[in-house]
Amino acid sequence: YKETGFCGFGDSCKFLHDRSDYKHGWQIERELDEGRYGLNDDENYEVSSDEDGLPFKCFICRSSFKSPVVTKCKHYFCENCALQHYRKTQRCYVCDKQTNGVFNPAKELLTKLEKHKTEESPLEDTGEQE
Repeated sequence: YKETGFCGFGDSCKFLHDRSDYKHGWQIERELDEGRYGLNDDENYEVSSDEDGLPFKCFICRSSFKSPVVTKCKHYFCENCALQHYRKTQRCYVCDKQTNGVFNPAKELLTKLEKHKTEESPLEDTGEQE
């Protein structure tokens, strides 16, 4: 029951099904020996993802942004892709709302892309030097 959450006996089961996770004695002793017992493990419960929702690729051309712009409805495109799509229709490519030709420079997206590039660049320079 603990793994699946399903009991074959159904409502007539006489057992208490507890799916909580408690530490066993040997786990507590190991933490005591390592000096970790009782320490707050908040970082284990934090979600470490970007929750800002900024994309890394253009919705139209599906490639990395080249001079990104943002619409009033907060969708991001390459400047050329947005202008070419605006020539066809004046509505947003993603949500079909009226853009009125307003394409602002996406400054927050540029900072996020720069931060992402700086995080990746140390990983690329790990080759051996002689």
